[in-house]
Amino acid sequence: MQSFLDGHYYREHINDFSIETVCKMFHVSTSGYYSWLGKTRDIASRKAKEERDRIVKDCMLKIVKNRHYVPGKRTFKLDLERSFELQVSLRRIRSLMKEMNLVANVPKKDPYKHQATHDHEYAAPAENLLNRRFYIGPRKVILTDITYMPFAFGQEVAYHCEFRDAFTKEPLGWKNSMKMTVEDLVRPAYNMMMENHGSELHDPDIYIHSDQGSQYLSTTIQQLLKDDEFIQSVSGRGNSWDNSPMESFFATMKSALLGIVAMAMDFQTVSDLIDGYLIQYNEKDAQYDLAGLSPKEFYAYITTGVYPLDSYFGVDAKRLVSPAELVEQRRKRAKEAAEKARKRAAEKKASGMSYTGKEPDKVILRDIRIIEREQKKWNKTKKTAELQCSFLDKLLAKAEAALQFVSNASQQVKIDLLDRQSWKKYTQLNYIYDMKGMF
Repeated sequence: MQSFLDGHYYREHINDFSIETVCKMFHVSTSGYYSWLGKTRDIASRKAKEERDRIVKDCMLKIVKNRHYVPGKRTFKLDLERSFELQVSLRRIRSLMKEMNLVANVPKKDPYKHQATHDHEYAAPAENLLNRRFYIGPRKVILTDITYMPFAFGQEVAYHCEFRDAFTKEPLGWKNSMKMTVEDLVRPAYNMMMENHGSELHDPDIYIHSDQGSQYLSTTIQQLLKDDEFIQSVSGRGNSWDNSPMESFFATMKSALLGIVAMAMDFQTVSDLIDGYLIQYNEKDAQYDLAGLSPKEFYAYITTGVYPLDSYFGVDAKRLVSPAELVEQRRKRAKEAAEKARKRAAEKKASGMSYTGKEPDKVILRDIRIIEREQKKWNKTKKTAELQCSFLDKLLAKAEAALQFVSNASQQVKIDLLDRQSWKKYTQLNYIYDMKGMF
């Protein structure tokens, strides 16, 4: 028996016995053995999972430091695959972000949106010729807009104008300024684009698309675009969807920068922060809808056909349709859509109809309905206002009478009124119950 218990003998002859036989020899229940074995495996598995999570968390912190802000779970997934060759599910990333108390910088609602007024669409000097055909091809659609960044405890505002390739998402030219004028903001951003990318903007039918801001509808900018043979297009009145890629990018940029810019006390620091963000975004920040490349890499790939990576997010390229085919199909569809749009526009123009496809009398009839609806609304408001003014006149008289009562009251009454519950005893002060909803 001693020889059997010897470790050497056990190791050499363990395979000669079944688990049940060995358990009986040592007076151990089979269920107890399997329970112990399961716990051992669970412990090993848990330790391996904890170690993997620790590695992923370290990599996530490096991503935050590299990007200078906390991205969302999809961006984390892309960076983990590309920079660290780690395959992590979106669900697991979301769970780890919760464990680490990492909150993504998400776009916030702009409190000043939809407060601007707009002219009649036929009063605008330019039309929406683009019609949301943003992805015609690289260097075919240039979007532009102006946004702002408050700094110095919200007491100062920096303005940012940018010209951006809609297809590749590259910022081609931009300018930061304390003044929101054509000469201080829009023209310098335009000049930067032409200086750095003018040689790439030589194809016919290149659109420069903006909103109906006064800077873009100024005679200066219109003449500038005409001289460089660009087609000027503007969004519909109050319709941010007509310039949605630009609006979306500004929301993303501000979600990453606003918290940092708030700590800046001078304009130059704010300008440097914006410049640094745009350079990093253009050269380093990979994006899913750019085939996992940064905007600059994506443009190089589109123009040369050379893809800088061997795999797509850990998936062998041989398993996928080539990106070149995908881009070509997209450009083909966009070209067909553009041809159809031009054909429809030519037919409408030949038939004497407006570009929008509406006959002039129908446009005017629509405007009359709008005016009548507005008139009806204000007439209703007028009646409400008259009733409210009458009520407030009476209430004001009551309040003035109450003041007179308190002024002439005895010292004992004034002391009594220091207790708010005592006001109920004096009918002269009942006006307070008519002020409901005024505070």
